[in-house]
Amino acid sequence: EFRGREESGGGGVTYPEFLTVVTRVMRGIKGEGFTVQFGHLVDRVVIAELERMQHKEEEEKDDSGAMSGGGDEDEEKATLLRKEMPLPFLFAALSLALNSTVNDRVRVLYEAMRMSSPSSSDGEMGTADSTTADGEETTSTTVVSGEQVAAMIHHLQNTCQLVPAAQVVETNSKVPYQTFRVGTGPELTKRAREGYGGKKGNPGVTREGVEGPCS
Repeated sequence: EFRGREESGGGGVTYPEFLTVVTRVMRGIKGEGFTVQFGHLVDRVVIAELERMQHKEEEEKDDSGAMSGGGDEDEEKATLLRKEMPLPFLFAALSLALNSTVNDRVRVLYEAMRMSSPSSSDGEMGTADSTTADGEETTSTTVVSGEQVAAMIHHLQNTCQLVPAAQVVETNSKVPYQTFRVGTGPELTKRAREGYGGKKGNPGVTREGVEGPCS
């Protein structure tokens, strides 16, 4: 529905547009009585992200010396809902309402990244051949870029879907004691691919390295 807009550089879709498409598609499958369960939770997460986006824009205006006058509260809310958001973020938020397993949710988010991949503009997905430790070639697998994975992790952070322990990284401040902070999407992606999957070439780590595509 939205791939053509992304290809033309539209940047994303609004939340009402996204909900309209989701509801239309699901009612075609489930019937006219379909509703998004836990939709109120998705609403809160998306509105919180829109408010963060608005706050960031206001800070940038203040830094540049631009004046932002106050407006009607209802108009401000309507303006928020007209802001375009990245499609992968909206899929990440929607996954909060899915009554499914973690594996199913991961698969949906992976498909969302494939949809927004530049290599899918002509209807074909990027692929990469895998090689075992013995040098034997395996079947090709569909891949997405490391940048897309890092962005999706950032979306999962903003939608509160990652446990705190998985987001903690060390800082360079070690004296008088080690300090920690919340890691960014690229940092968490790099750590996962370097450490949690074992040495490069082992299951869970792609052979392309930290910056390469993920299958």
